[in-house]
Amino acid sequence: MKEIIETMPRIELALIIIGVFVLILGIILGYAMIHEYRIYLDDHYKARYSFRDFIKRERFYIYLFFASIFIFLTNLLYFLE
Repeated sequence: MKEIIETMPRIELALIIIGVFVLILGIILGYAMIHEYRIYLDDHYKARYSFRDFIKRERFYIYLFFASIFIFLTNLLYFLE
């Protein structure tokens, strides 16, 4: 494993690390969004599921995800200089 990491160019290694973090963050935030929306639907029994309502209610998590990606990419640019 050490030999593989040493032979990879620096940019590819950084992109793989950032990609793994973004994937893990996406899975965690996706689970949190779905869980919170299910709780909302349980509390409001007259509400029906709609994708538009889901996006509207879970905007915070979506913005948080995009802000995290932006921070990861700026750190990547700083790391590569």
